[in-house]
Amino acid sequence: MDRLGINPGVLLANIINFAIVAVLLWALVWKPMVKALETRRERIAKGLEDARAAEQAKANAERDAQKLIDERRREANKLVEEARGTADLQGKGVLDEARREAEAIRTKARQEAIEERNAILAEVRTQVAQISIAAAERVVGQSLDENKAKGIVTDFFTALPKEAKKLGDTVEVTSALTLSGDEQSKIKSQLGASNVTFKVDPSILGGVILRAGDQVVDGSVRSRLSNLAGQMM
Repeated sequence: MDRLGINPGVLLANIINFAIVAVLLWALVWKPMVKALETRRERIAKGLEDARAAEQAKANAERDAQKLIDERRREANKLVEEARGTADLQGKGVLDEARREAEAIRTKARQEAIEERNAILAEVRTQVAQISIAAAERVVGQSLDENKAKGIVTDFFTALPKEAKKLGDTVEVTSALTLSGDEQSKIKSQLGASNVTFKVDPSILGGVILRAGDQVVDGSVRSRLSNLAGQMM
């Protein structure tokens, strides 16, 4: 090895130094990095699982509401058919009365379905808030102020887009979840409109959509995700 200009002692020392550096890199860099990546993967998987659970809860709410409406519709149609069979004997008034009763049943069914859906969505909102706070605490590795965390979640569902100005006196506000009385009052104050109505559409995911006549201001999470996807293509 001397003929090749290689000093055995230096070579051995370099090998030992390399081994020491390799062990240190494994213990101090590679192993913690692998652990961090695994923790992140588990966190992402948990977030996806929680999102699927929330989406399933919303789907169940919609399905139960539709089932209730269908049941009431069948009852109403049965009343109309029964009245139609006896209308010749008792006169047109019987059929008209049955139709009025059928419409009353339909109206009640729709209202019950809306109330039931809103109750379920309110529960989903609580779950989403708890999941979001827990996820944020995991990311930063420390407990968050509960009021501040809830404020962030509230803004996610109620924040108005910047374009929400001078839309007129009559505005319809669509949100992903049922808004509380305080949240509705805050939005009314921000809009400055005298006639503000509220509706719920879980498919917009978050944010709000404002409609004033032919003017539509879409500040929903669904719209933002769609725009983002379009920019990435």
